[in-house]
Amino acid sequence: MKSRALPLAAPESSTAAPAERLAYFETYGCQMNKLDSALAEQALTEAGFGRTEDVSQADLIVLNTCSVRDHAEHRVVSRLGVLKPGTPHRKDGSVLALIGCMGQRQGEDLFKVAPHLDIVAGTKEFVRLPELYASVKGEGGRGLALGQDENFDYARDPRFRQDPHRAFVSIMRGCDLHCTYCIVPTTRGPEESMPMQTIVDEVRRLVDDGVLEVTLLGQTVNSWGKQLPGSPDLADLLAALDEIEGLARTRFITSHPNFFQNDFWQRIRGLRTFCPFIHVPVQHGSDRILKRMARLYTVERYREMAAAAREAVPELVLASDWIVGFPGETEEDHEQSKAVMRELDFFQSFVFKYSPRPNTPSERRMEDDVPKADKDRRCNELLAIQNELSQRHNERYVGAEMEVLIDGPSRKDSARWSGRTRLNRVLHFPAPAGDRRGELATARVERVSAHALYGELLT
Repeated sequence: MKSRALPLAAPESSTAAPAERLAYFETYGCQMNKLDSALAEQALTEAGFGRTEDVSQADLIVLNTCSVRDHAEHRVVSRLGVLKPGTPHRKDGSVLALIGCMGQRQGEDLFKVAPHLDIVAGTKEFVRLPELYASVKGEGGRGLALGQDENFDYARDPRFRQDPHRAFVSIMRGCDLHCTYCIVPTTRGPEESMPMQTIVDEVRRLVDDGVLEVTLLGQTVNSWGKQLPGSPDLADLLAALDEIEGLARTRFITSHPNFFQNDFWQRIRGLRTFCPFIHVPVQHGSDRILKRMARLYTVERYREMAAAAREAVPELVLASDWIVGFPGETEEDHEQSKAVMRELDFFQSFVFKYSPRPNTPSERRMEDDVPKADKDRRCNELLAIQNELSQRHNERYVGAEMEVLIDGPSRKDSARWSGRTRLNRVLHFPAPAGDRRGELATARVERVSAHALYGELLT
């Protein structure tokens, strides 16, 4: 994901007086990282920092990093090279911090990679940035905080978020699965579920502050609750959130096909806030490769999950992740992925080329034997199929009237605005009269592309 400074929604009180110290953020990777950046900024604001989107004006530069793929780490290393003291990008005396998964994985070795790096904090201790900054400035030296023993417990201020009408809510952290390619159990630790009442209270505060849509986050979000008293599950949580007045939409990512249990789909099908766009990665169409990945299901098991979901919720659409070029993948295996993608008619897909992650089982035990050219070709073939499927899905909505949550003007064309439908499709339309950001409206779809809808507002 492209890095950028996070223009978070600032609390009104933060504009009362200019801050003496300014923090700048760049965030790489997943939605959980975006939320963690918001929590880190909250901690800094509470310590008296303001924020800036100009890195050259920052007293503290924070890179929130991702380790899921090798490419993401290479981008961060390149960025560290740019942010050396004495360059136009650095204010004299500024402090450079790296937080998140890359910090957790590499720890103090990062000080060798970038000797000008001042702070490294992991996936649970990034909220200690104010303390670490004060130590570096006051005592000199470097700050290192990588603890993972304690459960993550930090009271969120709902005013800190990227979007005034949407919010990410972490309902769990870590992962107890051990997919052979995945570094998440190393960087984020074992699963821990947040108590239901804690989540409900957080969402209620967000709604009171203007949020209409929440996305519940977890590495395997539909395994939430198993560590809690009484073992509530995600359907129980969705039902509880559905009772919150003013909440219009609830989403959740990322799911595992094995954990939709106890008549999950029947229990959530009538919830008014449930959005029927479900991201549940299949990862591959070959049972042989799924076994090598240790995904703990077969293609047939995934088919059964998809059929149960669609039977209970006919309007439901599925999104998936795919990995091409996994060690040992043959052309026959790849053809099976192509066939499964078509058969299950995915609404959206994210396709990634395998890259070995340090100390994962696949890196230790398997040869990365698929040539880069084959990985590139196989990736492009899956993307081409998904474009066909997405185009066909979208064409079904031409002439339809759909609810849209309005985001605002396009970055490239102020005469065009956009929002998202309940199926998570971007819908573009001519700029309305007045500022309607954050409103729910009805729009008619007039034309489509593979990745977006185009129409006009009716209300």
